[in-house]
Amino acid sequence: MTGGPAPTSTGGSTVVSSTGGASVEGTGGSSETTGTGGASLPGSGGVTGTAGSVVSGGGRGPTGGSPGAGGSVVVVGPPPATTGIPDGYPAPTAANVAKCTMVGLTAGLCPGGGPGPMCMQCLFGGTTYGTSETAPTAEGTMLAGNYLVTMKIGGAAAGQTYVGTESSRGLLPTVATTAGQSLDYAFVVNVRAMEGQPKHAGGPSGYPGLDIFYSGTNPQVSAIGYALATATTKPVMVYMASDSTACDQTGNVFGGWGQMLPEFFAPPVGIANYANSGASSSFGFWTDIKAKWSAGDWVIIQFGHNDKGVADATVQQHLESMVADAKAANVTALLVSPPARVQFSGSMEGDQSSLHAAAAKAAAASKMVDYIDLTALSVAWYNTLGSQAAALKFHANGSDATHTNLDGAAKIAGLVAGAIKSQNVGLAKYLR
Repeated sequence: MTGGPAPTSTGGSTVVSSTGGASVEGTGGSSETTGTGGASLPGSGGVTGTAGSVVSGGGRGPTGGSPGAGGSVVVVGPPPATTGIPDGYPAPTAANVAKCTMVGLTAGLCPGGGPGPMCMQCLFGGTTYGTSETAPTAEGTMLAGNYLVTMKIGGAAAGQTYVGTESSRGLLPTVATTAGQSLDYAFVVNVRAMEGQPKHAGGPSGYPGLDIFYSGTNPQVSAIGYALATATTKPVMVYMASDSTACDQTGNVFGGWGQMLPEFFAPPVGIANYANSGASSSFGFWTDIKAKWSAGDWVIIQFGHNDKGVADATVQQHLESMVADAKAANVTALLVSPPARVQFSGSMEGDQSSLHAAAAKAAAASKMVDYIDLTALSVAWYNTLGSQAAALKFHANGSDATHTNLDGAAKIAGLVAGAIKSQNVGLAKYLR
């Protein structure tokens, strides 16, 4: 399910491709991808129609994020293909849309992290928001699992629709549809009893069960379907072992790149993000992942930010131990070095050697698994922005040098997805 044409820029903008790690500075104006016309969509309930304009690479609004120095810089991943509804997935219904409600903005964003100004939330489990930061509710535990989700985007009116899920997790970049247009999409959504991080202050349990959020200038969705995966429809799960730079953040101020990674993958892949703030390479939630994974799944491992003062050799040993566990379970490991901190010296990023990219690279070579140098890729992208101030526009509160906001998280996720494609990592065949 690779689907979708290569992205093209419109309106004189420069699109930055995340494939191959190349970065190009924008020249002003917004950037987007344009879908192909007249595509026939397979699967039950498939429709035929012209594909809408898609803001790719984690674009949550019409321009795909905040502009950098010199114009809009968009890190573009694979365009979100209209793949239709796979066999065994639930047919979307209008009755499920009737369960959704219109809600207001909070601090300028919709629930689920969308840009608004219109917001719609669909709470298909419980409606009581759990505030415990240490223990999930009984209802949340009961309703946890991997959900197969389908939807028809579009409707009687023209619209722009961004789709999020759970704790501000990106599911589909903003799609522009014309009046009367309908596009089928399918997803795998990992619903955990603790909605955001496994256990961390600021990461409450949230709403129990499946939550879907729509946002845009006039979001359009005409039908939704959802069902728990079964033995015959088991997804390929990608587990994430990492820290706050990748975790499912709560509250829409911070964003981890792992929570935006689902935007780039089509079924049967789902992302199960066990990254937790403060986590180091001696990862405390590794046993939780091992208890969930099964043969054929994947695990993405990224550590280094919280291994300050730890020797590269020790970090390498920790990473190799996790890879060995994965191989023993017939799970494929992918090692990723940490995203860079924003620490410019003049117009260029500063030294990032404290992030242990060397340890991750050495561990990957030792265990013969794929490795993505996200440290170098993110440094290259930040350098296109040209200054500390421009780079911090993609970071929490405009000042946190380590943690991205949701737009920045989407850009970093695009770099990872682009590297998966350009390096022909086994997950590449599942990219949208």
